[in-house]
Amino acid sequence: MPDLLFVYGTLRQGNKNAMAAYLAAHAEFVTGGWFQGQMYQISYYPGVIASDQADDRVFGEVYRLKDAQAVLAVLDDYEECGTQHAQPAEYQRVKTHILAMDGSVLEPVWIYLYQWPLVDKARIATGDFMQQALMT
Repeated sequence: MPDLLFVYGTLRQGNKNAMAAYLAAHAEFVTGGWFQGQMYQISYYPGVIASDQADDRVFGEVYRLKDAQAVLAVLDDYEECGTQHAQPAEYQRVKTHILAMDGSVLEPVWIYLYQWPLVDKARIATGDFMQQALMT
């Protein structure tokens, strides 16, 4: 099981919520990086979908999980995509590759991708939820 996780929204450093604190306590920050995708404002949190467009970037952080199986079980519950949640879930945890800020490729890395319709959801064109949060 991969032990790397890419986060782009409410789990990033600088967020003051219980799950961001949980991740910080149970993982080690590795690097900033980006995923080839598009970000949308779903509610107070973002959703990301994969994109084929080279210029579509979602910025975030890569963490090495101390106990990947245990931490991912907690995060799956937070993202409401565990087996106990109604399907299709809002998010799906998948393996991908992430481009680190130094240009290296990290893989496999877990990411939570959004699965529900994006009707009436505004795109976050910067691909940076933390920058968006500062602007609102």
